Amino acid sequence: MSFDEQTVVAHVTRLSLKELRLWVRRGWVRPAQGPAGPVFDELDIARIRLLCDLRQDMSLPTQALPVVLTLIDRLHQTRRDLQRLTALIDGQPQEVKRAMAAALNDTFDTETGTTADP
Repeated sequence: MSFDEQTVVAHVTRLSLKELRLWVRRGWVRPAQGPAGPVFDELDIARIRLLCDLRQDMSLPTQALPVVLTLIDRLHQTRRDLQRLTALIDGQPQEVKRAMAAALNDTFDTETGTTADP
């Protein structure tokens, strides 16, 4: 589903058109470009709501927003990468899964200084 600027502002009542356009100019929201202007999707709307929460509810300073948004974006990418990795591991033979689990346990044991269970 896609939305124009007016529809976004109508759906996100804490948002003004001026603020939406500013966020797009700053690259905090990256809508697709349609023939009549920016076109927002559900993910854009979720990001806009997050920005409203950060700015209004949490009073996050403007200069901190790019850092926070970058961290959130990286966290989401890491989650997608882990989901893909999990799917790849699930497709491996059982002996490969066991070997990977053992190697992972050894890595955690080495990092934490604990010994593996016998």
